[in-house]
Amino acid sequence: MKKVLFAAALAMPLFANAGGFAGIDFISSDIEPDNTTASAKPEALQFKFGSWINRDETLGGEVRLGLGVGEDELSNNVDVEIDRYYGAYFRGQFPNTMPVRPYGLIGATYVETTEKNAFGGSDGENYKDLSLGLGVDFTITKTLFINLEYMRVVDRSGDEITNLGLGLNGRF
Repeated sequence: MKKVLFAAALAMPLFANAGGFAGIDFISSDIEPDNTTASAKPEALQFKFGSWINRDETLGGEVRLGLGVGEDELSNNVDVEIDRYYGAYFRGQFPNTMPVRPYGLIGATYVETTEKNAFGGSDGENYKDLSLGLGVDFTITKTLFINLEYMRVVDRSGDEITNLGLGLNGRF
């Protein structure tokens, strides 16, 4: 997994001639571990950097890093928080001439969480899987846009993590 993310990060400069984007998103996650029927909704801040493969900005790649900013109770006084996550994704969307541009993402994500119980103990859990997402960009100015996105981050062996994000982004 780390080798794939590293290779994707190294490939980003190859697409730099078509321009790129960077942004910050507020993420609300829904974490449903396989060992319980409950779910937690911790929050995170997500930083992303991407580059386009073509001038119409319809195909590109991006890398993301998320850092937890909030926790939520899972069950039986167990609090869950996101420590960090990172991923690399391919992105396809409508041309940059449209003010509202739907897009799709496919990639790989690695999520690290901490579960704290009421007795002061804690345990870490790591999740990784193929990720799929859908979103929409809303153009504000030529170089500034906001996005709304839903992503199924993990869906493996009963573990499920989904993210709903709202972000502010810039083109360069």
